[in-house]
Amino acid sequence: MAADKAEKSLRTEHSDKEKRKNDMVLVIFVLLFCLVSFSAEKLLLSGESGEAVITLDGEEILRCPLRLIRDAETEEELRAGAEVYEDGLLSFSEERVEVRTSIGYNIIEYAESGDGKEGLRCSSADCPDLVCVDQGVISSSTEAIVCLPHRLIARIEQ
Repeated sequence: MAADKAEKSLRTEHSDKEKRKNDMVLVIFVLLFCLVSFSAEKLLLSGESGEAVITLDGEEILRCPLRLIRDAETEEELRAGAEVYEDGLLSFSEERVEVRTSIGYNIIEYAESGDGKEGLRCSSADCPDLVCVDQGVISSSTEAIVCLPHRLIARIEQ
């Protein structure tokens, strides 16, 4: 009887050790999976700077790579690499695009977010509420700069 209890106790102890070992293997596997997923996402997104897209009254007026706004040394160089749909409304200078209409103006600039991602910001506007300027830097496709008084939207597409 005592031998049976001792044997049963050893089997239970062995079973508990096996369960703990399996639990540890599962935890390590989940942590590695999370680490690999996070690293892969960072690597995939770090190489893409995306495109700046500016719409006015729902119509796209400019589409160009963010790096082009950052790196273009002349207005001609930027225009050559961008798709400009409403030429009379836009003017370009160092790292910025100015959109000027009869309603008012917005200056959209290349900027980097706090975590170093490339993005856009509205540095200046003459709208009454300046919500577009207060928006700050956008750096992902889930964000947008919106100026309702001027009917302007600036966003990034990956």
